[in-house]
Amino acid sequence: MSIRSQFLTAATVAALSSGLLSATALTPVAYAQTAPKAPAVLPGGIEFAQTHSDITPDPQARFGRLPNGLTYIIYPNKTPPGVVALRMRFGTGSLMESEQQLGLAHFLEHMAFNGSKNVPEGDMVKILERHGLKFGPDTNAYTSFDETVYMLDLPKNDEEIIDTGLFLFRETAGNLTLDPKAIDRERGVVLGEERARNSPGFRAYVEWAKAAFPGQLYGHRLPIGSTKVIAEAPAQAFIDYYNDFYRPELTTVVVAGDVDADAIEAKIKAKFSDLTPRSKRPLDKLSFGTYTPQKASAYTYVEPGLSKSMQVTWFKPFDDAWETQARDFDDTLDNLTLSILNQRLERQAKSPESAFAAAGAGDDTVAKTAETLSVSITPKPGKEKDAFEQAFTMVRQFETYGVTEDEVTRELSEMAASLEAQAKGEKTRNTGAIVNALVGSVADKEVMTAPSQNLAFFNSIKGRLTAPAVSARAKTLFSGDGPLLTHWASDLGGFDKPAMLASYEAIKAKAVEKPAVSVKKAWPYETFGKAPALISKETVLSDIGVTELAYANGVKVNIKPTTFKDNEILVNVRFNGGLTAIGQDKALPLQAANWVGVFDGGLGKLDSEEIKDTLAGRIYGANFGIGEEAATLSGGTTPADFALQMQVLTAFVTDTAYRPEALDRLKSFLPNYYQTLSSTPNSVFSTKAPRLLRNGDTRFGLPEKDAALAVKNDDAKALVTGILSTAPIEITIVGDITVEDAKKVLETTFATLPKRAETVAPVKGADTLRFPTTNLHQVLTHNGRADQNLSYVAWPTTDFFADTKQARATEMLAEVMTLRLIDEIREKQGASYGSSAGSVMSNTFKGYGYLAAQATVKPEVDQTFYDSLLAIAEDLKAKPVEADELLRARKPVLDRYDVQVKTNGYWIGALPGIQADPRDLTAIRTRKAEVEAVTPADIQAMAKKWLIKEKLLRIQVKPADKPAAAPAK
Repeated sequence: MSIRSQFLTAATVAALSSGLLSATALTPVAYAQTAPKAPAVLPGGIEFAQTHSDITPDPQARFGRLPNGLTYIIYPNKTPPGVVALRMRFGTGSLMESEQQLGLAHFLEHMAFNGSKNVPEGDMVKILERHGLKFGPDTNAYTSFDETVYMLDLPKNDEEIIDTGLFLFRETAGNLTLDPKAIDRERGVVLGEERARNSPGFRAYVEWAKAAFPGQLYGHRLPIGSTKVIAEAPAQAFIDYYNDFYRPELTTVVVAGDVDADAIEAKIKAKFSDLTPRSKRPLDKLSFGTYTPQKASAYTYVEPGLSKSMQVTWFKPFDDAWETQARDFDDTLDNLTLSILNQRLERQAKSPESAFAAAGAGDDTVAKTAETLSVSITPKPGKEKDAFEQAFTMVRQFETYGVTEDEVTRELSEMAASLEAQAKGEKTRNTGAIVNALVGSVADKEVMTAPSQNLAFFNSIKGRLTAPAVSARAKTLFSGDGPLLTHWASDLGGFDKPAMLASYEAIKAKAVEKPAVSVKKAWPYETFGKAPALISKETVLSDIGVTELAYANGVKVNIKPTTFKDNEILVNVRFNGGLTAIGQDKALPLQAANWVGVFDGGLGKLDSEEIKDTLAGRIYGANFGIGEEAATLSGGTTPADFALQMQVLTAFVTDTAYRPEALDRLKSFLPNYYQTLSSTPNSVFSTKAPRLLRNGDTRFGLPEKDAALAVKNDDAKALVTGILSTAPIEITIVGDITVEDAKKVLETTFATLPKRAETVAPVKGADTLRFPTTNLHQVLTHNGRADQNLSYVAWPTTDFFADTKQARATEMLAEVMTLRLIDEIREKQGASYGSSAGSVMSNTFKGYGYLAAQATVKPEVDQTFYDSLLAIAEDLKAKPVEADELLRARKPVLDRYDVQVKTNGYWIGALPGIQADPRDLTAIRTRKAEVEAVTPADIQAMAKKWLIKEKLLRIQVKPADKPAAAPAK
């Protein structure tokens, strides 16, 4: 039930994004009654929170426990229809490892896909592919500090595929072979994962965790583990961990989706009742170290390529209590208190006088270790000391003077709006979100409740969430042990440990002034003062459920009412032209426009913070970007706020301010950002390769830092306002709305705009894109670890509309190539954790497209990858693929498509532009049939046509040569 606001520090975010720490789903969702006379809980075994709580669980979920201790949750749900999500959670992770097992909890997760009693090594993934699951998106797993979770997202709910999924879970739970030879073959893959995902941010977090939690295992038990153990651990070490912790009393099977609960329960009992413990190790006597209270201290970490960040962290002992209503009230009060502080910090960050570019506060639970409360600060260049003192002074003001009634009212309205929207959409929640939240509830000892229950609880406590209560909480919020003052950077800029402590003590001792109060303004964009244009044409596309409107002012609209998701409406305003109307001479303003968007620049009558204050408690969006085909302004809303959403979008079209403060703030992040770009192969590739693939077109890739910092706001503003005020508009509306209701709102918003042109003329040369024909072997360098490398190859193809059947066959060629790369580079050679292929064929630029393949391998393996890829290419040209291989490549694509078309997200992505270019509409209608029609001969033909060695572009991102170290003296 609890609505917790989890906060991640800058270093934690870096580590999470690297994949080496795993993130679990946030809290609230649903529950049900446990079966009467359930078997007794075995010592250390999994328990459901409702048995220890005064919170009533959601009856939609069914909870159960087998006599062997295995627990299960079943949640019937029909959104999207026909979809089933399976999860199997083991209550064990890297914290349970011994010194001889560091990394084996995660390594064991890999081995679950590499052979069991009834599934030979290499067959599990192929079995799932034949059922429509793609390795990665649909078939995956993760290991954290205290849990390991296996995930299967089934695109169908037929009995055979569900039985197969549960059978494979049963094999994982009790029948893994852990063959020494299979382990040896997988070592390179796991080492490749460690190598590919290691970064300065991750290394900084690891060292910080050791300093932050002395005497505890957390900082010494990162899930990726020890490279020495990964490379050398004997099979028995795996077997010992597997037997000790893959036990029924630590196992929870979760099934959510379009299922019959009785049938699923019977299957779980039949499959898992015979699972027995293979170890007698006590599970209730595990030790993770002892919490040690700390005094105020400072910590610094310096490494080239590290993003600059500062943090103040307070600590309390780990709270392992069960969720209760009292605890939920405290959590909600904390959330409210922190939200108000964060609003103040965000408002200050947007001020030209701010010394910090960003700052935020939040709490976190560190697994089995501690509770933390942190304030994280990103300083503007050269203002480390000022940023720290300014942010910490705001914390002191918050403690001293508390909050205002207006601030509490604003945040409560935001909370209420979010909870009300969730409650109205309760019956059409996404199965994937539900299953992940169910797993998270087990991990966090929380009771699963439905959104309507969360809303009811909030309404029951809202009267107690007063300004005096929040002010009182503000005085005690930062009362934990410590704090630990942290500064991560490539250069401390003189703000070292003594300087931090001195600043901290000075601010603590100083009297602080009462902060200024902001004033809420009225929303001034309810009417636009012009008679609406009439609808000149209305067309119903009955086969896809879309109504097309054309207004006399040139505005076009596509409306698709759906029942996929209650209380959700998505809107996309498309401004035709995109990059074809922007030449390379405008590349820098284009980059700035995509970085900044429009919201932070505000409107003529309200700046961005005033908009948020004025519209608090309302649901809307205003996201802007410029792409190849068009610029887009988009948002998501509810039926109750649809009129407001359209007012917001119309306001940005007619009165966007593009204040310079937004770009100036963005620029304050850039030196920090550019500092990180050479630290890993992936960061170098992502900034350089887009331009290389497009023959040096400066509209793609990243400009040099000095050029980015020199871009003028007036130039970016002119580009954006020119698009918003003149480009042809096509609006797409998808979701819980009728055509008539959409028309009524359009009459008072976009139908009032002045006449728009039907088309936009391309700028000379801007509508052309070319794949390179010279300098086809590019070697880039990074400054990260010496064993990190990215290898990439791309062959030129053509655009999508040159021949859509050919494009679908090329897509299938890329899928087959991915299967072969995984088999060869990952499984046979053990050379890479990640290897894949993909096809990019432009909808905009005639003749432009490419088919690419890549892998993260050691530098010395670059040539081996290249040779292996060419061998795969030659084999694809020499003979047609086997029927089974095509099935495993195509079925996941088709089954995923069948799921996607039952979501609003698919249609808001597919429909924009169908009136500007009717070929898009044809592509929607023919996609499935054209993919189904691809034959082995078609794939071979595409291989012969495209995979020409002499035309390919080869890119390697390898370590830079390091200067020799000076001799020791």
